[in-house]
Amino acid sequence: MPSTQIDIKGTLDWAKVFESNRDHNEWNEDKDGEYKVTVTTDKKTADALVKAGCQKKIEEVDGGHRITVVRPHVGSQDWMGGAPVVADKSGKEWNFEEKGFIGNGSKGIVKVEIYPTKVGSGTRLVGLQVLDHVVYDSEGVSSQSASEMFSDHTKSSGGKSSSRKEPQDSIPF
Repeated sequence: MPSTQIDIKGTLDWAKVFESNRDHNEWNEDKDGEYKVTVTTDKKTADALVKAGCQKKIEEVDGGHRITVVRPHVGSQDWMGGAPVVADKSGKEWNFEEKGFIGNGSKGIVKVEIYPTKVGSGTRLVGLQVLDHVVYDSEGVSSQSASEMFSDHTKSSGGKSSSRKEPQDSIPF
């Protein structure tokens, strides 16, 4: 069975697709972490995945069918690992410095590859294209720059820090 690539159009959640936010856990230490994204799509696409041999769990949820696809940072073969391709709406490479992380609820297309293995078929994240970007918001903290979040207080304190230095022999609590 040759490999097949399928585009999954839908709502993106938990997009960990950059080296700086890839998932590191004890179960994927041998892979040096993994990249992953959860996408909620329609029934037609979910059925196409199953028909192509996808063995990943596809869960029926409000709003469609949800699947999480992954890609190891270090695969057992070179072609399996590394960061996935991430593109913006125009198809150009994602500019992380300008756009930041991909927030939950973003709309996009997730490209997966279903390929033969010794024990059935594997499903691997190839890349994703963000069509409607929701700015990542960590625990209610907006993704503003420092200059947008804080005022310039260098003139009010003479440019010096307002914290006092503790003597070397004191306990700081």
